[in-house]
Formats: sequence, C-alpha cells, structure tokens
Amino acid sequence: MITASDVINAKLKEEGGLPSLYYRISADYGRVEVARSISSPDTDDLFGSTMNVCAKINSMAPPNEMVIGRDLYYSIGRKSYLFNDYHFKRIGEYSIAGSRHRYPVYSVLVSKNRLDPIITPINKNLKSYINQDYYQKQKQQQNAYNILLVDDEPDILSTFKTFLLAAHEGYNVDAFTESQKALQQFAQANPSYYDLVVMDIRMPGLNGLQLYYRLKAMNPTIKVLFVSALDAAQEMMSILPGVKLDDVVQKPVSQEQFLYKVKTALVRWKST
Repeated sequence: MITASDVINAKLKEEGGLPSLYYRISADYGRVEVARSISSPDTDDLFGSTMNVCAKINSMAPPNEMVIGRDLYYSIGRKSYLFNDYHFKRIGEYSIAGSRHRYPVYSVLVSKNRLDPIITPINKNLKSYINQDYYQKQKQQQNAYNILLVDDEPDILSTFKTFLLAAHEGYNVDAFTESQKALQQFAQANPSYYDLVVMDIRMPGLNGLQLYYRLKAMNPTIKVLFVSALDAAQEMMSILPGVKLDDVVQKPVSQEQFLYKVKTALVRWKST
C-alpha cells in the first residue's frame, strides 16, 4: 500500500483530475478478541487492547505511510533480516489512559531496493495500467488475442478451449476450473494482457458476478463474455453496468455460435 500510493494517485489524476487518495496504516502485535454474528458468519469483528492501540496511533502516521507499536517493533527485532527491507524510526509515544506508562511508536519506511513478491507485482500492474495504450498497440502488432476461460466444469472448459484453438485465429488461451486461481492469474499478468474473459456465472467459491467486479476493478476496459446454463441475460444487464445482450450466451452453445460470439466481442473491444 505504501509503495503503490504514488501510482494510484497518478492514475486518479489521469482519470479526469480525481482527488488524491490518502490513507494511514497502523499495526501492532498482541492478543485480540474475535466476534462473529449469526447474520454474517464469514465476517470477523476484532476488538481488545491491541486494536485500541492501533486506532490511537493511526493518526501519528504521515499520509500514505505506516506506524507500528512497540510490541510489533520488538517482535520484528528478532527477525533481523527485515531491517534490510525496512527502516524503523521512533517518532513518538502513546500515553495510555489512567497510567504514567508511555508506549513507543515507530514509523516504517520501505527500502528503495526492496523487491517484495506481493508489493512489486501490484505496483507493476498499476504502472502498466497507466500505460495501457502501449500494451494495446503491442498486442495489435502481434496480431494475437489473449483469452481467459473460467468454468468449474472441466468438460465444458476443455470443449471451449478446443473450440478456440481449432479456430486457428491465433488465440492464446488460459483455462481455469477455479475462479480464484483465474483471478490470481489475471492479477499477476499485466492488466491489459487479456483481451477477453469468457466465464460461467454459477461457480463455487467466487461466482461469476464476484469475479466480474474484481476483474473490472483491475482493468475497467476488460471485455467479459458470460456463458451460462441460466437464462439470465436480462438480469445480468440490469445488475452489471456495461453488460449488453450480446455479452451473455446460454448453454448449450454450438461451436459456430460460440466462436461467433467470441469474435464479435473481440471486434467490439478492438473498436473501442
């Protein structure tokens, strides 16, 4: 989050002069209490003294930077290799109510030479998204389309992949039966790498609607084609912005119809 802030704000400015985004990050080490409600069993509410400290020291962080409490700092100190990647500096103290005890607070700065396997791909994706026109032109010069297939039924996935490869249109196809793995692949690649995503709607874990919103968050221009056994075209048009009647195909679908829909979607993408 620290590394990505400059890139995020550059993109916001590019998108019509939107105001910059500012956030502060705080963390500490210690016990917390976990509460779950019957109505939201998958959502955890955390509370306790550690959470209270994080809330109190948060305001001590400069915009788009991070602070940590003493207990986390001491815990990190036992992992000396982290000091090659981060710089820590004591910037103040937090006064605990009703006590003379003062709790040290440290700022966290990321070293310029840090190559983090999580932060670096995110930062790379954001930067490349800003230069999206370059990658679109590059793909057009290669005269090939990259397509992501997602369907939890292996037989259908294999059939669709066979349709695309047999068309001899130069399609590069990545196919996944697990939507979460497809999302990870999309995130790790350049946001403009895929020209089209073809996916089912009803899938376990991350369904088609949820996957659609996550893909659009990373690349708002990505073209998505839904192929589903549900007769859900009208419903999809009403709940998903930008989805048109041609973007929803009902199973079963013939090879000819499938390839026609894919080609039509790609032509529409190219024209935009």
